[in-house]
Amino acid sequence: NIPSYRCKPQDIITVRDEQQSRTMVQNYLDSSPHEELPKHLTLHRFEYKGFVNQIIDSKWVGLKINELLVVEYYSRQT
Repeated sequence: NIPSYRCKPQDIITVRDEQQSRTMVQNYLDSSPHEELPKHLTLHRFEYKGFVNQIIDSKWVGLKINELLVVEYYSRQT
């Protein structure tokens, strides 16, 4: 229930057991059946759950992030 939760390898991510949540996920899966799933995730479509295989490498994301600026920003927040 925490969108920003940091997942670890071996974590299982499930859809809430509510019809609205399952319908939303099913609609997404039906609309993009050929979209390739990232290699760090495994999807069990009919069980409405996913599995974290490994931590994603920051280089795979394709964003240029200056980690020092992020640390500097958050160190000023306290």
